Amino acid sequence: MKRSRSSAGHPGQLDLSSKDVHRLISKQLSHLLSDTIDGYTCDRQTVSDIVVKASVTGAAIEGTCNALADAPTGMTVRTYLNNELSVTELQEIECAIRTRLQTDLPRRLWKRPLELAMDFHDEPFYGKDPTLRAYACRGEAHQGTTWFYRVATVYVVHHQIPYTLGIVFILPEYSVQDVLEALLHQVQSLKLRIRGLYLDKGFCVQPVIAFLKGKPYEVIIACPIRGRKGGTRALCKGRKSYFTEYTFYAGKPEAYTAPLAVVRTYEQRHGKRRAVWLLYVILNVSTKNPQTIRTRYRSRFGIETGYRCMRQTHAMTTSRNPALRFFLLGLAFLIINLWSVLRWHFCQIPRRGGRSIDKKAYELQRHRQFIAQVIDEKYHPLSCIYAQIVPLDQ
Repeated sequence: MKRSRSSAGHPGQLDLSSKDVHRLISKQLSHLLSDTIDGYTCDRQTVSDIVVKASVTGAAIEGTCNALADAPTGMTVRTYLNNELSVTELQEIECAIRTRLQTDLPRRLWKRPLELAMDFHDEPFYGKDPTLRAYACRGEAHQGTTWFYRVATVYVVHHQIPYTLGIVFILPEYSVQDVLEALLHQVQSLKLRIRGLYLDKGFCVQPVIAFLKGKPYEVIIACPIRGRKGGTRALCKGRKSYFTEYTFYAGKPEAYTAPLAVVRTYEQRHGKRRAVWLLYVILNVSTKNPQTIRTRYRSRFGIETGYRCMRQTHAMTTSRNPALRFFLLGLAFLIINLWSVLRWHFCQIPRRGGRSIDKKAYELQRHRQFIAQVIDEKYHPLSCIYAQIVPLDQ
């Protein structure tokens, strides 16, 4: 990053080059990979470049190596990564990734209370090794399996820009409340103030609701609709949205009551407009309009939230090593955080009442292209292939 002297920009204008972006993401990875990676054709920077290229293109490590003329083989890179990222060091890897995520956060996050969102992400696990399965969680059948490596993150969308603040690799023995408390502890360790908390359906359980009651910030939790005629589906009646109190597991020892916002909205499907019901558990909320609850919840889980963006920067893998899977997930969030920081620094628009962001000036696609461009220049993409023998029909 330097002052531009070209005639295209204003004198003294800051510019951002693809080499700058590549240098910054390489610096982040230098704290996650040790110097012990040193071979004839592969060192730490080479492994870093291959993994980053796979992430920004959404490809597998094997395919990325095969597409670059001067890159080592996919087996070589995977071997180095598996040796470097041992499952026994999972907690150390989590701590290192969390530290990098919290580095270089903009100072403006500390100026006022923030609205935070938490979500789960599942990575399918297909192995049968009981040692590795001990790190996987059960879940609903998806992509041909009921076993998943599970991760939870907390992030903030501030001035339309997402920042991931914390991450937790979830072990089977962790309860949902344990995960919530761990993420809140990571936020509080940064001394950030919380204004509101928006949670995914996975957090809609009695211990979490009891834990968050009486907190000094507002809480909105998406509530799943269950039952055919009874259960929470029985609330989805009428022509208007409303507030109510609902008792979960009524008549059972584990019964508990929570305030709900029952929201009636509409969607277009097959050219027809149909009613859709949404339920939210609301705690410490003073809003009197149920539609406002929906609007606020959607604003936190909007188009540019961490998980929607992360899918575009996540390398494909079927590795059974949970440490490697977690490392690739963490790298995806690191790439998103770097993009968020750079977009704030280089895409501000002056205006009355505070600065805005020119979203089109540095989109995520351009961020990915900048990184891939430098790596391609270094390792040279294949432009031809050679036949081993002369074809039979010649």
